[in-house]
Amino acid sequence: MKTNLDTIREMMDYIEKHLEERLDLDSLCREAGYSRYHLSRMFSVISGFSVHTYIQRRRLTEAARLLVFTDKPVMEIALFAGYETQQSFTIGFKAMYKCSPRAFRRRKEFFPLQLKMAVDGSGKLRGDRMMDIQMVESGRMLLAGYRKNTRFGFNVIGQCWKKMHAGKGSIPDRINREFLVGLNDYARWDTDSEKQPVFDYYAVSEVERIGVLPKGMEGRELPATKYIVFCFRGIKEDSMQPVADYIYREWFPQSTCRLNENARYDFVRYGEETDEDGKSRIEYWVPIL
Repeated sequence: MKTNLDTIREMMDYIEKHLEERLDLDSLCREAGYSRYHLSRMFSVISGFSVHTYIQRRRLTEAARLLVFTDKPVMEIALFAGYETQQSFTIGFKAMYKCSPRAFRRRKEFFPLQLKMAVDGSGKLRGDRMMDIQMVESGRMLLAGYRKNTRFGFNVIGQCWKKMHAGKGSIPDRINREFLVGLNDYARWDTDSEKQPVFDYYAVSEVERIGVLPKGMEGRELPATKYIVFCFRGIKEDSMQPVADYIYREWFPQSTCRLNENARYDFVRYGEETDEDGKSRIEYWVPIL
């Protein structure tokens, strides 16, 4: 017999095959053999989205792909995405991509907001459950905090954060106090290491200027550049490795974005304020050209 997880996987496949057709909860219920209540509840618990939201995000992502890689008229793409008018399509597209379909086409940069979701039942945060993806032009950033190298194990990351939480109140000229930053600096990446990736890790805060810092702290300047920013709500203590794997192994290969070789780092901004479930806003920033 099929498990409920098998049912949701088959439903994801069915949605992919019928993105260009009329898809509603009733037709999906008939396909799955579930009631509206049970199917919508099970889908949202497993995927993190309502059925309607997931279908809309998938259609708009594929619409964005068509805008960049084809010459199809905007109205034709709007109909594919399930919109009856170009105006309603523009409103929906701007809500997700923060620009109009025509402006997105002129930019000629494709990035997917919602790839087909992989359902494994683990409950672990994956990149395909991202709530928002943005392109951001940022000026230089100044950071101050604690640095360790991972040569002797990833436990040094926890050590950095223990020091950071104890010492953040003493950082002079601190700004953006609602976030702390975990920086992965790959400038001295050890490509010969066979045991594990070796790089410098910083637990830091953004500062207005790097002046005299408390003993043991270091300053770090990041250049002005463009970033692709992946935003979601999660638990700060959770590993970001599943998210990084999704970004670099699945998302980038399907995007036209190019990694910035002159900015060999990425970083995660962790929101200081948590909700009743212990989750906060988390942003994974990757430098691009």
